[in-house]
Amino acid sequence: MVVRSETKQKAASVRTKRVQTVLTKEQYELLLQVAKKKKKTVSALVRQAVEAECLEEELRTTRQHALKNLLSLGAPVSDWEEMEGEIVKGVIGG
Repeated sequence: MVVRSETKQKAASVRTKRVQTVLTKEQYELLLQVAKKKKKTVSALVRQAVEAECLEEELRTTRQHALKNLLSLGAPVSDWEEMEGEIVKGVIGG
């Protein structure tokens, strides 16, 4: 019986698409060795490699665009301690 931690179950439930690839025997054996050394699954290594090699730049661009849009709102921003105090006051009705 395989028991997964709650975190792993949540992570697995988020992944909804399957990708299949073909590796040479040598590539797969090396990947297995790396996975064992890093105490990760082959799938986890492949996901990390895809994100680092193919998606990182796009994710950074998307985040930068979102930040630019957020900053363009002109929302009031002050010292964190001051803002936190205002938030707490608002929550407790003070």
